[in-house]
Amino acid sequence: MSSREKKITKPYIIFLVLLFLSMIFPVYGIANRVFPLVLGLPFGLFWIVLMETIAFLVLCGFYRYEYGSKNKEDRS
Repeated sequence: MSSREKKITKPYIIFLVLLFLSMIFPVYGIANRVFPLVLGLPFGLFWIVLMETIAFLVLCGFYRYEYGSKNKEDRS
């Protein structure tokens, strides 16, 4: 395991914990409402879709950070 892979592990774990905490009782209780409607969705459902979208984008960023700057010769 290279030093770059070790550096990305800690921020990844922190991100997963924060994402998990945003979807359980203390934090989700703030978003657990029907009104206001956002894009036609109840706010609680919008919160879930928003968190999943953020998770997708951040994980794409982690992947690009770890594998994006390598040359094509290094990938094989």
